[in-house]
Amino acid sequence: MSASEAQDPEWREFERLVARIEADADPGNVTVTSPDRIRCKITGQLREVDASIRTRIGSAEVLLTIECRRRTAIQDVTWIEQLAAKKKAIGADRTIAVSASGFTDSAQKVAEQSGVSLRKLSEIGIEDVNSLLQVDFVLFWHKVCVISRVGIRKFRSLDWNMPEPSDVDCTLPEDTDPFASIFRNEETGATWSLNDLWLQLQEATDPFEGIEKAQSPVSRTVCFPYPGEVTVTTPDGPVRLGDVILTVALWVEAEHIPFDEANRGEYSSGDIDAIQRVEFSSQRRMGKNQRISLQLPKHSESIRDLRAGFFQPSNEK
Repeated sequence: MSASEAQDPEWREFERLVARIEADADPGNVTVTSPDRIRCKITGQLREVDASIRTRIGSAEVLLTIECRRRTAIQDVTWIEQLAAKKKAIGADRTIAVSASGFTDSAQKVAEQSGVSLRKLSEIGIEDVNSLLQVDFVLFWHKVCVISRVGIRKFRSLDWNMPEPSDVDCTLPEDTDPFASIFRNEETGATWSLNDLWLQLQEATDPFEGIEKAQSPVSRTVCFPYPGEVTVTTPDGPVRLGDVILTVALWVEAEHIPFDEANRGEYSSGDIDAIQRVEFSSQRRMGKNQRISLQLPKHSESIRDLRAGFFQPSNEK
């Protein structure tokens, strides 16, 4: 997963949530980027916006920008005037200003004359959620790997045959750091870790193939052969490496997220039907990096209006 996403402050997540709502409101016709950088027509420099929406009407490209404030104070006319000036400078066709607390009357009047649309994104209670969005719970299925044994076989000769799992000279301690660079190519100086071996294995094959959900762990063993130029750090010092015989325990387990733990938001303004969004976020791997989302107009009575999505970073292993 992305380390930056795992550590994002609340205001950044607020911006990302707005971008997701806008993207799902018309998923087939727009490109939403958050954050984005757009070149200023006055200075020529890139200026950051919280999000951008690009679409086409006929042969013309339309650019909308989104600016967000997650603050407790109601937003006044000063911010809207700043956004109107920025909108003109970067050549946006319209700017959407999103607040967690709403806008003053003066801000609303200036926005109407400045090409700025106002939105409010607020949390809502379970009782306020459209019944079409209410589900009891969702399950995230997680693949789990635990290293159970690392066997080390010293280099013998280039006349190599597949060793038996028990045919090792030593085993690494159970508390060996899987991210420590304990392997070193003495010719090139390159180093790598046990975790790098695990990633290498996943590039070559699917170690979870055939493993069923919610079953007992399955042990699998793989051999990594080396032709003598690699050493491995052991408690007894560096060893010239012939083979690493790695045994891992693998299983697939469920994470249960009930409806009352989901994030619930309402995206509203005076000129659109409010949009409600419910997001179930995984608590695993520090970053809530997996999400299942449900989005629907507040007053919709048709399941056809539902937008459902699943997000998982493409680089997650």
